[in-house]
Amino acid sequence: MEKNHVEELRAELNQLLKKQTEVLESRTFGGATDAELLEYEIRQEIIHQICNQLADSSAG
Repeated sequence: MEKNHVEELRAELNQLLKKQTEVLESRTFGGATDAELLEYEIRQEIIHQICNQLADSSAG
């Protein structure tokens, strides 16, 4: 995998993790909506996929 592509994946992963943290903080204080929680679950899947891609790129 190209180094540039890896950097793009890492940047996307950082953004997604930041959003996840925001939702968790909001949820802690009772402010997360059902839509935000659904988006959280969807992002979890995307994060998992990106982590797999990054792991594959370092293994190959």
